Amino acid sequence: MTSSTYGGISAFALAMLIPALPASADTPWDIKLSGRIFYDYTQATADTADLEIDGTELRTARLALAGKTDGIDFKVELETNEASEFIVTDAYADFAVSGTSWKIRAGNFKTPNSLEEQTSGRFTTFAERAAFTDAFDFDRGLGIAAHTKGKDWTFMAGAFGGNVNDTPSEEGLALAARGTYTPIHTNDMLVHLGASVRYREIDERQSNLRYRQRPFARLPGRMISTGPITDSDMLIGLEGAVIRGPFWASAEYADVRSNLTAGSTGHFTGSGFEAGYFFGGQRTYKDGKFERPKVSHPVTENGLGALAVSVAYDTLDLTDAGVDGGAMSTALIGVSWYPTSKTRVGLSLFQSDANLGASTSGLDPAFADAVRAGIPDDKVTGVTLRLQADF
Repeated sequence: MTSSTYGGISAFALAMLIPALPASADTPWDIKLSGRIFYDYTQATADTADLEIDGTELRTARLALAGKTDGIDFKVELETNEASEFIVTDAYADFAVSGTSWKIRAGNFKTPNSLEEQTSGRFTTFAERAAFTDAFDFDRGLGIAAHTKGKDWTFMAGAFGGNVNDTPSEEGLALAARGTYTPIHTNDMLVHLGASVRYREIDERQSNLRYRQRPFARLPGRMISTGPITDSDMLIGLEGAVIRGPFWASAEYADVRSNLTAGSTGHFTGSGFEAGYFFGGQRTYKDGKFERPKVSHPVTENGLGALAVSVAYDTLDLTDAGVDGGAMSTALIGVSWYPTSKTRVGLSLFQSDANLGASTSGLDPAFADAVRAGIPDDKVTGVTLRLQADF
């Protein structure tokens, strides 16, 4: 996402408009200010390409204003990063439909796809999400959606244009829906099942869609890429998770069918699996996503906090129908210490193995040079240390 004058005007307008929504005469606004900061250190090297990373980054700093009254909820959140660019993340309002469990959401918010994508970055296991979530462009957009939930299920469906931070020529259209169900939801065990779908097509002024990804960490550039290849695609995602006491596991699969500009159909896939165990705490869940971890004995109460150990493996395949965008698999080991439920020191050790493919479009210069030199495969090994706090 990039900042622009257009995006800045839209952000300002949304930020001013949403808190001005009318409150009930009998119920004043319940207003909450919140924020987060993630600071990362990454060290990584490639086996063959001329890539060596040793640096720090302000991954994100956000400030949010949320409020609710009778029948209306809103949230406006602004983010900055290492480049000191200010963008809007969430900027939306929910309106309850009288006499039903349905709500209508309007504004800038995430399309309803993927368990890991819907889970806040404050509560994900590793410093970055599985590769397919970024490669397949899970993002926020200006849209309108209907959503509802029951004791053991959730559902949302909506239509979206471009992100509020984009220029007018980058709007396009996306239709997306997601449903979740917990067939087991007891004090001892939770089982989550979910599915989502998304259809996208570009505006006639947009460049074609492409799929690309980094070797896990944020600081290196892209390692594999298809280049611009399609004007529309359809994604289907499946997801599952289990929490049993201090143990948790989750798995996802994403399948994308792209209408290639060459006239054929490309089939690209991604998947992710993770499992972990908490000592002195446990993972929690609410309304179709993971929530804030429970820390049994925080340091603020003379405890030792909680320690979580985890492993993960994800895959991404961007090669089909004459498109040689490469493929990547990443293995991860994670250790996170939570002094409190709102602070974290997390270590993500990763190794990304890739078939580099044939495209150099949008790649990190080191990997583009490797592709041009005819190097078929490469491996990046590294570690990311994250310091994290929110309020």
